[in-house]
Amino acid sequence: MQLQLFDAVGICHIDAVEANLAARRNGSDIASELIACGLLSERRYAECLAVQLALRFEAIGETDRVLNVADMLGRPPPRLVKVCNDRLDGRLFVCPTIESLDGFAAYLARSPQMRPMIRITSRSIAAQAVDRLTMAERYRLARVSLSADTPHLSARTAIAPLQAALCVAGLAVAALLLWLAPVWTLAIGHGAATTFFAACLALRIPAALEPKTEPVPSSDLPAPGVLEEGWQGVPIYSVLVALHHETAMVPKLVAALEQLDWPKTRLDIKMICEADDHATAAAVSRAIAGKPHFSLVLVPPGAPRTKPKALNHALPLAYGEFLVLYDAEDEPDPGQLREAYLRFRTGSAKLACLQAPLVVTNGEAHWLAALFAMEYAALFRRLLPWLARNGLPVPLGGTSNHFVRENLVEIGGWDSHNVTEDADLGIRFHRRGYRVGTLTRPTYEHAPERWRVWHCQRTRWMKGWFVTYLLHMRRPLQLTEEFGIKTMIAFQLMFLGMLVSSVAHPLLLGLVAIQFGVMALGLAPGANAGPLLFLDLFNIAAAYGLFILLSARGMNWAELRRLRSQYVLLPAYWVLLAFASARAFVQLLIAPHKWEKTPHGIDSRANAADLRYRIEPFFNELEGIPMVDDPQLDVDRANGAIDPSISLVHAADSQLFAPMLRDPRVHAR
Repeated sequence: MQLQLFDAVGICHIDAVEANLAARRNGSDIASELIACGLLSERRYAECLAVQLALRFEAIGETDRVLNVADMLGRPPPRLVKVCNDRLDGRLFVCPTIESLDGFAAYLARSPQMRPMIRITSRSIAAQAVDRLTMAERYRLARVSLSADTPHLSARTAIAPLQAALCVAGLAVAALLLWLAPVWTLAIGHGAATTFFAACLALRIPAALEPKTEPVPSSDLPAPGVLEEGWQGVPIYSVLVALHHETAMVPKLVAALEQLDWPKTRLDIKMICEADDHATAAAVSRAIAGKPHFSLVLVPPGAPRTKPKALNHALPLAYGEFLVLYDAEDEPDPGQLREAYLRFRTGSAKLACLQAPLVVTNGEAHWLAALFAMEYAALFRRLLPWLARNGLPVPLGGTSNHFVRENLVEIGGWDSHNVTEDADLGIRFHRRGYRVGTLTRPTYEHAPERWRVWHCQRTRWMKGWFVTYLLHMRRPLQLTEEFGIKTMIAFQLMFLGMLVSSVAHPLLLGLVAIQFGVMALGLAPGANAGPLLFLDLFNIAAAYGLFILLSARGMNWAELRRLRSQYVLLPAYWVLLAFASARAFVQLLIAPHKWEKTPHGIDSRANAADLRYRIEPFFNELEGIPMVDDPQLDVDRANGAIDPSISLVHAADSQLFAPMLRDPRVHAR
């Protein structure tokens, strides 16, 4: 019967043998391998299977009730679904493999009375039924998130009443001391602040001086599955991508995810969209058509409108042993999953998460993007690896986090009410005894090039860091017990230091300027300049110097050569950061859960008319030029058909714009 099925679907002997070998190697099945390589579609396979078995092909209906549907969460799409409708008609929906086909046919021959109950369907249809029938409960749990079981670890209450009272009392005491002894109060406060800032800088010195870590060579990355004990096939890797108003990014994103070096039959990619974001959902549906390892998950609209809530809604549907999170603009290194697999299999049993470095690729486009790129180089390629190597808490970035899925589920997933759910998750992992490591294979991103976009994004980040610090400090004695004294001190220097210094830096600059101004006017002799002035100058110089050292050692020479001229604008960048931090503090009081979405398309570009950044998929359609994959681009450029002065940022852009750039209407403009 297997040979008859191959003939019916038009699969030749060689393709069948290769699919069989791939199935044995990956731990999948022959049909899945044929579908993954495009030789067969899921629907055609199911329809031909139904014909061969003399059964009906049918989709699971909207009114059908799947029995024990909750038990199917966290598992691969079922091959057997028991269904009962309102008329109490029982049916069995099955998705047999080619390998089990002869056995299944023999069962039907032995039990002909079962034929009227059995329907053939596809695994995607079965997965959609599980999604549909569990949506309401998953959404309810995603909305409450951590606030249901561990409210003291949830940002649903941004500032605890006791913390608010202590803050008010502290301000009142400070005001009273300023009234009674202003000189001594300012001197003591100034001295404590500058000493604290110096300690925060000292924490970063070892990270700046450690030897640079090079990316793991491709030759050292294990093939998927080779590190398994015994024959278990390739572990399934789930990929979650939350999208909101990202129509322009969908084609490039899907193309980037298709390049991941992992067997497609062992990938489980969830594209998560808000149910009322019809444009993005439609774009995703078009882009993933015919790709069964992709699926679209819709999130019902409702508060809180946050990325972590969307992720929590989709998490129960993910069934991979490992799980990675990406953003809409991400282009992950194809070998990133293989490096994470190596680290998880050879690392400690307590290794629950790995952070890949984020590399900004558009630093030359604008000075904001350049300093953003330097900031990311310092953070993701120097500071976070040093924290991980020394067993300290690692505040995760918002993307390219690789998890052992069961560990993520164990600690409750993401906090749906925290606008920096990533940093909070890294701290919660550490509190539960797990550890976070780092990878060397990067994910490439574009930074905002417009101040307004950067400002709103940074406001959200700083507000989330404020909230994360406050919620973990609600029970400081318990936190100290879980962390230990050394880690608790490092946590204060890292979190509180970053929050306070982000606001205090321009104040410190102003204070030093005032002191020098007083001396310049002869109101106070330079000999009277106290040690605090010199400590202030040291902190300022050390802050700039450490940032330059960390970022320069984090970047490669080509990056540094292109961007180093922008270091002179670092003071202005930090003043803008202070402005965003001040706005974040105001939002913390009046709108702690407000999620200011960061656009990733034309809206974030400095020059919307620049052809390099015209990435929305409807642009060519508006021009009447079809969008096709065009490998002829380089040939046409060499022949002069395309203006060589027009540079394109990525290969995906090149393929997108090749037909447009050859069109004479573009050059006629």
